[in-house]
Amino acid sequence: MVDGVTRHRATARFLDPHAAREQVETLREAQRDRSDLLDVVDGDSVVGLAWVSRSDDDLVVNHLRLDDPARAAELVPVLVDRARAAEARMLGVPVYQDDPSRAVLGAQPGFQLRATNMALPLDGEVADPGGLELRRMTDAEFDDFLSGNAEEYAAELVATGMSVDAAAERSREQMGQLVPAGQESPGMHFFTAWVGGAPVGSLWLCTLDPMAFVYDVVVDETQRRKGYGAAIMNAGALWSREHAHPALGLNVFAHNPGARALYDRLGYQVTQDYRALDVPDAD
Repeated sequence: MVDGVTRHRATARFLDPHAAREQVETLREAQRDRSDLLDVVDGDSVVGLAWVSRSDDDLVVNHLRLDDPARAAELVPVLVDRARAAEARMLGVPVYQDDPSRAVLGAQPGFQLRATNMALPLDGEVADPGGLELRRMTDAEFDDFLSGNAEEYAAELVATGMSVDAAAERSREQMGQLVPAGQESPGMHFFTAWVGGAPVGSLWLCTLDPMAFVYDVVVDETQRRKGYGAAIMNAGALWSREHAHPALGLNVFAHNPGARALYDRLGYQVTQDYRALDVPDAD
């Protein structure tokens, strides 16, 4: 089980296999009290293995290996019952292209795409951002940025189907974990995007892993439809390459097709789809 999860994590996050395994083991330990490693049985025979854990509103299928991946459809009622017993509102499954068991599970009726992780390898050409420049946020810019970011992220989570309370709690927790020391928080980089003498947007990058990751990108409302979204992303990709990162990753929610279209156009590749099923009769 650990080998399978490690392989997917290493590929999706451009990680060394040893580093990926350490992350998986750390995740297992952190989820020990709210996760289960289960045998999938048919009569007296063990036909597979599943690792499930409770995360906010979701019961997540972190790993699923079946001797016959097509039989994943038979697990839906069992997993729904387990999600209901755990008081989860959704049954979630991260889907990778080389993971047939979870691909079959996530393709069952009722499962909907909620979010997609994508990555741009930086060993190829990156488009010129033109006259757009990234500058480190001033303290005042950072304070304004952070005050609105938590509310915006919570609203995004609600739009994916998460409850208002769970979304607010996750947003608060993540902000506290990610930015414990403001702009000096390890691995966090906050930029204001400038064109000429005017600010046009912002970018938040995380560089804790070899692959840099976009935590937030915003074009100011008065500056939209001018190509600045693409320019900010290109500037972020160039910055990441200049700082020796092999790729730039991001997460895009399914309810934001405009952003997804932009990332497709810029050459980002899908590394993981997150699909979820609303649990009937959940509280």
